[in-house]
Amino acid sequence: MKLIPYALLLTLILPGVVNAADLLETFRAAQANDPVFASARATLQAGQEKLPQGRSLLMPSVNLSANTTYNDQTLQYNPAMPPLFTGRESRYNSHGYGVSLVQPLFRQQNWMAYNESELQVTQAEAQFRIAEQDLMLRVAQAYFDVLIAQDSVQLVEAQKAAIAEQLEQAKRNFEVGSATITDTLEAQARHDLTGAQEIAARNNLEIKRSALQQLINAVPKDLKPLGKDFRLEAPQPADMEKWVDNAQANSLQLAIAQAGA
Repeated sequence: MKLIPYALLLTLILPGVVNAADLLETFRAAQANDPVFASARATLQAGQEKLPQGRSLLMPSVNLSANTTYNDQTLQYNPAMPPLFTGRESRYNSHGYGVSLVQPLFRQQNWMAYNESELQVTQAEAQFRIAEQDLMLRVAQAYFDVLIAQDSVQLVEAQKAAIAEQLEQAKRNFEVGSATITDTLEAQARHDLTGAQEIAARNNLEIKRSALQQLINAVPKDLKPLGKDFRLEAPQPADMEKWVDNAQANSLQLAIAQAGA
């Protein structure tokens, strides 16, 4: 499945913010530290071991053997034999070596096991690619959740500052008699409300930053926002049927199902 849209998304970050993490840097940190993705990587490695295991069933088997024997012989006296060959002791080691090569011409069960190992590797690789795409989506979601939460805090802070000025103005107007106490109380209520909204916005920001921290296993740095010229463009081609056909042709879930069929 083509990942071009994701690759483009990873590059649409404003480069001018110094010492701030962009989306690509954050994604790489998640690749190295996310426990879910680490589990998927381990599963892939285990699945890839199936192929050499299956292939080994088709290879010839070689057996090596070696032995050594200690010999202790004593020749007893025999009148029928010359003295040279009687009454002697003999001690020595004898060694033996052997090698055998066995190549079965055809074993159906071995070929079936090999074919099964190929399917298992295909499934493992497809599942890993799904996990990688899932990580991209989770990182992007967490990344932009933090940016949105930061914008919300800044917005509430600006509103609170503006309302604080309105409150001070209402108090001054009340002191000179150009406004009623009701105007002051209403301004105070709006100020208190924005104070509560600011607390809620900051709490939400901490929640979003904590979610990102779980992915990268580190306290998130300041994040780069989208560039000022960022624009969402309509997908090309603008034909729903072609996108459906493309999804069916490149679906990893479908590839896994077909491999297991």
